[in-house]
Amino acid sequence: MKNLFNFILLLFFVQTINSQGIGELKIKSQKYGMNRMKKAPKKVYINSFNVNFEIYKEAIDFKAGGNGGRIGGNTSNATAKAAVGLGGIDANKMQAKTNKVYQNFINRLQSEGYEIIASDVAEKTTVFKDWKKSTGPLLVENLNGIITCVPENFTSFYKRKTSKGEIKKGFLGGIGLQPKLSKALDNAIIADVNLYVIFSESGNDWMKGRAAKVKIKTNLRLVNNHVISIPQKFKKKKTTIGKLFGSVKIKGASDTYPIISSVQFTQGKAGLGALAQFTGNLRKDLEINGVLKKQKIVAYQKQGSFVPTSFTTFSNYLDAKADRFSNTTKWIDVDGDKYAQGFYNVCNTFLEKQLDEFFNKLK
Repeated sequence: MKNLFNFILLLFFVQTINSQGIGELKIKSQKYGMNRMKKAPKKVYINSFNVNFEIYKEAIDFKAGGNGGRIGGNTSNATAKAAVGLGGIDANKMQAKTNKVYQNFINRLQSEGYEIIASDVAEKTTVFKDWKKSTGPLLVENLNGIITCVPENFTSFYKRKTSKGEIKKGFLGGIGLQPKLSKALDNAIIADVNLYVIFSESGNDWMKGRAAKVKIKTNLRLVNNHVISIPQKFKKKKTTIGKLFGSVKIKGASDTYPIISSVQFTQGKAGLGALAQFTGNLRKDLEINGVLKKQKIVAYQKQGSFVPTSFTTFSNYLDAKADRFSNTTKWIDVDGDKYAQGFYNVCNTFLEKQLDEFFNKLK
């Protein structure tokens, strides 16, 4: 009878996952010091809870021209730029789904007998002395095209904001903060949740020849490891010195930001044999089905070329050497309800599975 009951539960779980319209979920975790964490006070402070989703992607490629002599000829610079954005996403619905994921997370912790430490308690510690705080609900574009959604009534602390409004938690993004917090909160467990739902992938084309080419592929998913690439913007220099020395950027260059979807629990102070930690990730990206059709957005620009002959003129040379550009921009409309539901499904399912793994290790 017990085996039959377990089989029914398993069947229900599989049917639930399939009905959610998401791909195969495979998780992994790194853990150490779990025996020490078992003995820790059953208190949790949620240090971060950020759910991020991508709405816009831009990519650029630059092929420098040059002088190849009488055989190779002269070639022009070529620039290819592609951009794709999603329309139809409802901010209110995304906020509501984020709130629900957060509340489910809290409910599970409390059902396991853990007390949630309030932010005003953490605020009084020396760790957050002189730090500022921000309370959700909040949707903000911290990176170009990436929206960070903070749950309603969730408060986090930060040291400063950049001129672009990006929140900085301190040196190297706050590395080493969790052990300090755990110590300040009487060895409580510190939880950090950071999830990224991304719709774009960068395609490669090594056989592009004398041309600039970019390819963006659409694939909506909760990512494991991913690198956000943002083309650098060139600002006009106002002063003479600025014009001469102010820019050393390379055309076609991009800034990169490595990201990873994870849930982390940290307890104890820093030091060998004193720190316990559980980090849950994905083994592979978790796809969201039935929301965004997979397609490619391509920009291609061939270089101009000029090989001197007895039939060419100076105007032929000028025309061939002129910089050449290609721009491809596409907006894709999605169903706002389906997008929000898919977003909720992957984030909530990932956290549920990781919490199962975490609490099993504490038994």
